[in-house]
Order: sequence, then structure tokens, then C-alpha cells
Amino acid sequence: MRANALSTLTRTLSPDPFARSHAPMQIHPLHPAFAAEVAGLDLATPLDAPTLEVLHDAFLEHAVLLFRGQRLSPAAQSAFAAGLAAVEAPLLDRRSLLLPPPLRVVAGIPEGEAPPGAAWHADHTHDAEPSLACLAHAPAAEATEIAFADQRAALALLPASLRRRVEELRAEHAHHGRLAEHPVIRSHPVTGEGALFVNPAFTRRILNLPAGESARLLDALFAAATAPAVTWRHAWRPGDLILWDNRTVLHTGTAADALQRVRIEGDRPLGLRALEMPWVVAG
Repeated sequence: MRANALSTLTRTLSPDPFARSHAPMQIHPLHPAFAAEVAGLDLATPLDAPTLEVLHDAFLEHAVLLFRGQRLSPAAQSAFAAGLAAVEAPLLDRRSLLLPPPLRVVAGIPEGEAPPGAAWHADHTHDAEPSLACLAHAPAAEATEIAFADQRAALALLPASLRRRVEELRAEHAHHGRLAEHPVIRSHPVTGEGALFVNPAFTRRILNLPAGESARLLDALFAAATAPAVTWRHAWRPGDLILWDNRTVLHTGTAADALQRVRIEGDRPLGLRALEMPWVVAG
């Protein structure tokens, strides 16, 4: 498991006394590897820059952040996402000599984009540039559950021989006629951490392998990706809002009409080798 996820049990931040978010913020881990609850914030009001920076740090460390008792409009939810995107944008793709493009915030889920049932997935991996982060808000009482799986911890579960085998492999992701190819292990563009980047809903095959070998390898990777040791489940309550790093975790589907959804668009996933060869990124 990740050491830095265990390093802090509770952190507090006293915002600027003139800011609109007056209460101290507390961050309480919910799982030994990832996921944390953030208390003491009203996301319906604008957050000051220091608060957003601490939230962004917690987002990178824990990958899933839960906020209870939030009453905010879709516009306020989008504004919160835009604030986090503004913190992240200057940090993206430090391996490249090119400036990253602005990060777009998109509300809702386009028709047909959600995978069937509750299959484990990361959003939009069938696109060349999958979502960077997602927010879901439950404004009303709907008896649904969502689960998350930390793919950094899943990668750590792989035997060394299997990890070495898949480090330079790529996989095809497909959904509704849209195809994309991504590294089986991606590096996080801000932290540099490695994470498994395959999922049962969208990943169809490992490229350049016979069909049978590809299927057996994906079965092993999916088992690690969704192992109980790397998963955390959450039963929605009215007012819950969850923010997650789509580059780092998988999640299960939930009824789209029960939640308000916002996503931050991301960049093209890069493999671990990109950290060693930045000129490949720069072109």
C-alpha cells in the first residue's frame, strides 16, 4: 500500500478569515490505501486559493474525496470543479516542453456514455484523452452504492514478473464504436506514480498478443484491479458529493438519473517510459 496515504490521519487548515468558507477543514482517510472524507467545507460558496490548493493536494494523495451534507446547484458544482482544474492545469505534463491546454469542465453524462450495469471502469477510456477527474453529487435520497478501486495499490499487488511484462504493453479500449489505445500502466502526469490502466467495462484486448494470451492476461490484471484489498464502497446519502481522480481509480456504475455529474477533461495517458524520455513527449 502507499506509504503517504498512511502518513497523515487528520489534517486541518484554517482558511483566510475573510474568505467565505470559515470553518476549519479536516481530512480523514477512509481506507489504508486511498479515499478520504473532507469535513468543514461548504462547497456552495467560493473557496479561497489556499483551501483549493490543500484540497488538490488531498485529491492527488487520496484519489477519492467524500464531502457530506452539500447543498449546491449544478452551476456551483461546475464552479468547484473549475477551481480545482485551475490549480491542476499549471502542474500537468511537466515532462513536456509544451504548455498544457486549458482544462474543460463538462456537466452531465452524454447519452450512451455510461457502461452497462455496475461494471468497473474509468470514465471515457475509449477516448484518446480520458477524463481527468469526476464529481458526483447526490441531492436526494436514492438507495444506490458506488465502489472505487485504487489502481496504484492494484499495481503494487502484481508479481514483479507480471509487472515487468506489462510495463511496455498497450491495450485497446472500445465503447459504442469509439476506440482508443492506452498503456496498460500509465504514469500520473502530476505525481509520476504508476497505476494500472485497464478496466473490465471498456478494455477489449492487449495489443500485439494472440487472443487467448490477451484474455488470460486481462483476467489477471482485472483480478488485481478489483481485489478487495484495493476497493472501498460507499452508500450514498442525500447531500453527498464525491470527487475522484479518473487517472488513478476505477469505479462502479450508478444510476445516472440519481446523481448530478461533472467531469474535468484530461490528457493523453503516457506510460512509465515517458518519465525517462521526455523528448518523446515534446516531439
